[in-house]
Amino acid sequence: MNENKRTAYYIKKVCDQIKNKEVHPAITLELENHFAEKIEDYREAGYKEDEATRIAIAEMGDPVDVGRHLHQAHKPRMEWGIVSIVGILLAIGLVTLYSLHIAEDNRNLIGRQLVGIIIGTVVLVAILFWDYSKLKRYSKILYFGTMILLLYTLLAGRPIAGIQYLNIGDSPLHFIGISPFLFIVALAGIFTEWKEHKRYTIVKLISYFLPPCLLLTLGEYEFAVFLYVGGYIALVIAAKPKKLVKLSLLSMVFACVGGTVYLFAKPYQLDRLFYILNTYLEPDGRDYITTQSLNAIQSATLWGQGFGASLDALPALESDYIFAYMVYIFGPIVGIAFFILGVMLLLRLLHAIRKVKDVYGSLLLSGMIVLFFTPFFWSIFMTVGLVPPITVNLPFVGFGIVHTVLQMALIGLVLNIYRRKDIQPLTKAS
Repeated sequence: MNENKRTAYYIKKVCDQIKNKEVHPAITLELENHFAEKIEDYREAGYKEDEATRIAIAEMGDPVDVGRHLHQAHKPRMEWGIVSIVGILLAIGLVTLYSLHIAEDNRNLIGRQLVGIIIGTVVLVAILFWDYSKLKRYSKILYFGTMILLLYTLLAGRPIAGIQYLNIGDSPLHFIGISPFLFIVALAGIFTEWKEHKRYTIVKLISYFLPPCLLLTLGEYEFAVFLYVGGYIALVIAAKPKKLVKLSLLSMVFACVGGTVYLFAKPYQLDRLFYILNTYLEPDGRDYITTQSLNAIQSATLWGQGFGASLDALPALESDYIFAYMVYIFGPIVGIAFFILGVMLLLRLLHAIRKVKDVYGSLLLSGMIVLFFTPFFWSIFMTVGLVPPITVNLPFVGFGIVHTVLQMALIGLVLNIYRRKDIQPLTKAS
């Protein structure tokens, strides 16, 4: 066996111990370079080729032990804390919807939500074992494709309760509500590409910010604008531009949003901001919903009104006010425990961001934190009168097949990024 075959055989024995085949090329390259340098050193010290190779291989140690060590260092890791919390949230949502199903007994909420969870689980698992970095190359297609579909929805969609829906066959899709998620995922990839090629300028940042912001403003669904602007600011901060660029951009974003609100906001939307500071000013008028939500929460005993109790004073119990219903039937202790679960999930995601070294993965996670936790905490705070009432679905708990599938898909992406945090830099290096 010549020297090249001996080192190649050693490297193969190492790689045989590493189950993650994606890192084999990088580890092979690293070991080949290491052997080449060592063999050259020994040759310069006066050893012949075969002797220099033998000493270099002997110094590396047993290939099986080396391979097992590398396998432990580069194997994919699951963030079981996030999986557990999401599972608990989904279970709480199902139990709450089942209670509502018993109370109203006129809609198959539980069956339809189970369909959403099953489809969402399949999507989550499929995304989990995919290489998320491949999504980056489609970022501009996703961005402009979302823009075109959003424009089409606004011009030719089906109006339902004052909001344009995208028609897919005979099924209306709340595309305006989904589009902020697609825009933020797309912009994470676009920002990453700008950073990698040092083309991260304030002109580009503004030019990519304004068109979606304007279209979403025209969509009459204010929470979509709020979610998009929040996600965009999170991406800008996470991308770590120069301080002057960051301050200039944030100033322009706030100026644009302020100008948009001044020009396009309806009187009832501005009223919400005013009346939230005076919750009981018109308890039978514009504050009626918030007052009823607070009454429902205050009327719950320590352990609630009981499973299956009905609550007629509030609308949209399966979505917008599902947290109020949860507290009403299970009591404030369960409500507080649920809130703590949300905080724990937020902390787990912040912990995951610190672990991920890949810029694209880190930006995606930063945007997703806004996409998950803005509706999560808004939905809770809205029911206790701390923020204006708005149409918003509590993630993983509120009813909605599309939203459930979308949220589980994003969690699949989060788990994928965390799972590959130790192998992504290595595969890039190869």
